[in-house]
Amino acid sequence: MGAAFVGIAVVAGIAGSIALDVFRAAVTVPSSADGGKRITIARDSVDQTLLADDAAKREAEVMRQKRAEEQRAAARIARDALVLGEITYGASEMDVRARYGAPFEVESERSMRYAGKEVVEYDYTDGLSLDFVDGVVRLVKVSKHSALTSGKGVQIGTPVEELRRVYGEPSMVYGEDYIYFSEEDPTVGFAFEVEHGRVEEIKMGDLGL
Repeated sequence: MGAAFVGIAVVAGIAGSIALDVFRAAVTVPSSADGGKRITIARDSVDQTLLADDAAKREAEVMRQKRAEEQRAAARIARDALVLGEITYGASEMDVRARYGAPFEVESERSMRYAGKEVVEYDYTDGLSLDFVDGVVRLVKVSKHSALTSGKGVQIGTPVEELRRVYGEPSMVYGEDYIYFSEEDPTVGFAFEVEHGRVEEIKMGDLGL
């Protein structure tokens, strides 16, 4: 009889040890958490997920710090250097007409970006277009086939290496645009669209960022 009790105790101890090991190796979600179905998640899978999450957070922090360093090192455009096609940011319609004459086409529409004010667009045949709000230039754009230059001599076809040499490191690169912010206002500046290593379009003024 005593031997039988000892045997039962040994078996019970082994079973208890196995159960504890199973509990340590898995996390069981209560049945109420999934419509009455019991779900068992391997502890290794949980640990791997947590490690991957930590690694992603560390990588994101490294990228944030790198971006902050790039922002500190990025060039800024002085107000008087906001010039494209010899037109300055804030120039009047009269100044533009005095230099380029009457536009080929004029369009206008109201924009919520400017609190519902009317935006007047001048289009010229040489790839030049301008947006005016309250009679002053808010955006100048030159595109393909234009020979007009920025205040520092960058034009359509300029290699990106020359762009960086002239203007320094961009404040940001957004898609294909190399963007340089104004010293006074980060929503104003230059956006140089680059394709195949060369400038394809230039915008100066309100960048809509």
